[in-house]
Amino acid sequence: MHKTVRRCVYRLERRYDKLKHRFKRWRGYAPVIVEPYMTYGTRDELWVSGRLLEAKGVQGTIEDSNWKNFVHMMRRYQSAEIPFTEIQLTLGADKRNVYTDGNGYFHYRWPTPPKKDVEQPWTKVTLQPADTGLPKAQKYTVAEISIPDDNTEFGVVSDVDDTIMHTGATSFLKHTKTVLFNNAHSRTLLPGTSEFYSALHKGTTGNANNPFFYVSSSPWNIYDLIAEFIRINDLPKGPILLKDFGLREDRWFKSGHQDYKTDRIKTILKTYPNLKLVLVGDSGQQDVYAYLKIAKAYPDRILAVYIRDLKPNDRSEKITSAANEYADYQVPFAFIQDAGDAVEHAKKLCLVTDQAVTSVKVDAATDKSENTIV
Repeated sequence: MHKTVRRCVYRLERRYDKLKHRFKRWRGYAPVIVEPYMTYGTRDELWVSGRLLEAKGVQGTIEDSNWKNFVHMMRRYQSAEIPFTEIQLTLGADKRNVYTDGNGYFHYRWPTPPKKDVEQPWTKVTLQPADTGLPKAQKYTVAEISIPDDNTEFGVVSDVDDTIMHTGATSFLKHTKTVLFNNAHSRTLLPGTSEFYSALHKGTTGNANNPFFYVSSSPWNIYDLIAEFIRINDLPKGPILLKDFGLREDRWFKSGHQDYKTDRIKTILKTYPNLKLVLVGDSGQQDVYAYLKIAKAYPDRILAVYIRDLKPNDRSEKITSAANEYADYQVPFAFIQDAGDAVEHAKKLCLVTDQAVTSVKVDAATDKSENTIV
């Protein structure tokens, strides 16, 4: 019965979206932008994703007040998407077309792209609305697709909240305050993260160019904020994989945290069958359990798991038991307090250079002296 109800609700929502789209086209859309998402692929297959939206005007600065950050965040969550609209994708002389769905998203699998136009480590695809009924649309944007190059030693999958940026996810009030009243410039990078991620990016040789994948349960609405945070904090650029919280014909709203993360990581492993991964997360949002599922399914593909322990003096028996299970599959696991702990462990596994250990510890100490994290 509930499946029938869900399908009916989904179809009604789609009809409403179509009617709203027709009305807004008749009335006239505000300026429209194709928001490109960083994705990943291979030389034989590309994934291109993005969303067509009315421009939100939410670029933040370090000087922005709490009120301005709050207004910008509300605009993100009240996004005006453009559904059922054709988008043209261009790579070299090759052009493909795809339609946005009811929530303005588009996802296109590009098989056998022109080899001469596929570049490593990043391939760029031009996106533009093909609908002439959107006269205020931005002319074009560029989507970047990660293509690991021949020097790759391993990949890194990283969580975002309380793994690279401090959000206080274990406290509802602190988390809400951070999310609503801060922007990419005012959010805090966790100590030593920039140098540690740079060390993993460079790998054992110091010039490996290892790919990064940022997998978070945050909604796509804040994609721009996370991408900007990664850029201004000099973290390795990589695909940012977030969640669609919208209604689907096969499910009510969002999927569970564990299932979402394991599915994303499994897809990465299947896309690159020879790529091994380092997984980095925190103890606040079930990363220990999600990564354990991956370790059980792919024990030979996981080089290490690092979990930032948010409550080292109040760790539950359940999470401790799960952490101990990694040894059953010969997957190295470590609870860490900061990047200094992680880099020492990574050096023992020959994942980073000797010089990286010193750089990360200096960076972590500097960050701690400049920022007090509660």
